[in-house]
Amino acid sequence: MKTSVISFAASLALQYIGAAQAGVITPSSPTVSIKNGTVHGTKDHVWNQDYFLGIPYARPPVGALRFRPPQYINSKLGNINAKKFGVHCYGFGPDQVGFEQSEDCLTLNIVRPAGISSNAKLPVAVWIHGGGFLEGGAPDYRYNMTFMVDQSSIIGSPIIGVSINYRLSGWGFMSGSEMEGTQNLNAGLKDQRLALHWVKENIKSFGGDPAKVTIFGESAGGAAVGLQQIAFNGRDDGIFRGVVQQSGSAIAWGPTKSPKDFQADFNTLVAAAGCADEISPLNCLRNATAATLNDVFANQWWMPVIDGDFLTGYGSEALKNGRYVKVPTIVGTTSDEGASFGTIGANNDTDIANYLASVSAWSPATIQELLTKYPADVSVPPAENFTGQDDGTAENGAAYHRAAAFVGDFMFIANRRLTAEILASQNVPVWSFRFRTLVNGLKAYGGAGHFSEVGFVFHNLNGDGYTGPYDNGNPLGGPKAAEYAALANYMCRSWIRFIAHQDPRIGTSNSDLKWVPYAHGAGKRQIVFDIASTGGSYIEFDDYRQEGIAFMNEYALQTQR
Repeated sequence: MKTSVISFAASLALQYIGAAQAGVITPSSPTVSIKNGTVHGTKDHVWNQDYFLGIPYARPPVGALRFRPPQYINSKLGNINAKKFGVHCYGFGPDQVGFEQSEDCLTLNIVRPAGISSNAKLPVAVWIHGGGFLEGGAPDYRYNMTFMVDQSSIIGSPIIGVSINYRLSGWGFMSGSEMEGTQNLNAGLKDQRLALHWVKENIKSFGGDPAKVTIFGESAGGAAVGLQQIAFNGRDDGIFRGVVQQSGSAIAWGPTKSPKDFQADFNTLVAAAGCADEISPLNCLRNATAATLNDVFANQWWMPVIDGDFLTGYGSEALKNGRYVKVPTIVGTTSDEGASFGTIGANNDTDIANYLASVSAWSPATIQELLTKYPADVSVPPAENFTGQDDGTAENGAAYHRAAAFVGDFMFIANRRLTAEILASQNVPVWSFRFRTLVNGLKAYGGAGHFSEVGFVFHNLNGDGYTGPYDNGNPLGGPKAAEYAALANYMCRSWIRFIAHQDPRIGTSNSDLKWVPYAHGAGKRQIVFDIASTGGSYIEFDDYRQEGIAFMNEYALQTQR
């Protein structure tokens, strides 16, 4: 297996040795002509793939273009050197560590099987990274498309992989009353949108089929995928034909806010930048130093807002009313989403009630009624939750496991179920999943937490880009590496089959478990992904914690989602 011989990071580094150093255009470079220039990439001889990295898809959002929607590149760029990743957009969090950051960051990366022609018409997968709209970037090796593209060639369904950057934090999501009613809101989502239009307009030159684009993402990336579906009242721009939402959907993990809700943050920023007395504080901010703005942004959490244009209402409302692009969909979560976010120091009902009041718009009476639907042993049945039951409480409170069930359902699992139910009821092909494998090196009480499935989807067997807390920095390593590899084969290839054929079942071997669609009514079934030693993958009815989740979803609008 190639992944046991050389990692992507090491493989890519070999491309930059001697005469083929990074930044040097050589006669052997794969070249592609696009609308505004000639893209010069690099060939990876280990994986037999072509890389086109750090391609600009929009004008740099700097100076007068700061805090504005992304702008098309209308000029000729000539030779575009695409031999190395671009920089991360400015962001805040561990996903930024080790990466150069800049405002000038609107780039994308393309990975394809080597030497394909512009007439190949391969299906295309576009990855939108997560990170709470605060952090992350396409140059992150964890999101490298090499292994998925390799797997696609192995199973005879070759695809092209694309990953995109978009503006984060206040750089991409700043809002306030001065911005209300303008086109400047939700700039980060508009970056994604423009990148998708770039793919539609240019991917044919790389051998891709612009009519066969699937977008996929996890966490904030999964939410972004859902928001692209409901954008502009569900307007279909023909920029994708399928979607995969991992731990995120159009139904937000918390209240979706309006620009006015961020006015205090805007005022803090304006004061720090010395713009409070200006006629247009926003124009003044465009002239502030990046360091000044980042000092403030580092302590704020800006999010997408309902702007009346790109986003016209709450996600649950848009889905129920059919105001979304109706395409085949995969939606799923991990078993223990809440184990990653339920560390709220909860020891009793009062602690949990106070937490729910702080993250939702539920009334006290509604919260008390909800508590009755989550008894103290709610997370005990192993079919429902893989979390260990006898530790973690010393660090996270006596009611930690109960809180984890609450928090995981509220933020992710209830939203996933409601999304699947609505789509199935409207005859949209939808497949649902639950990932329940404990990855290498994590504490058992955390179970299959948030982000656990990503390495399997990307077939990242070496753990490229990962650091602790995993043993040796590899969530797919350790004593169960062979089992993890087998599950990665199945999951990654299921995603590829969906990208290539709009159905994860097409082309499965007779030995593979068939992933059944999520059906309306009594047929609400989903796949559970697991390694062999803990039961293997299986199909289940999606009815665990039924009463509590149904109650949450009934009051989705009350929680502004």
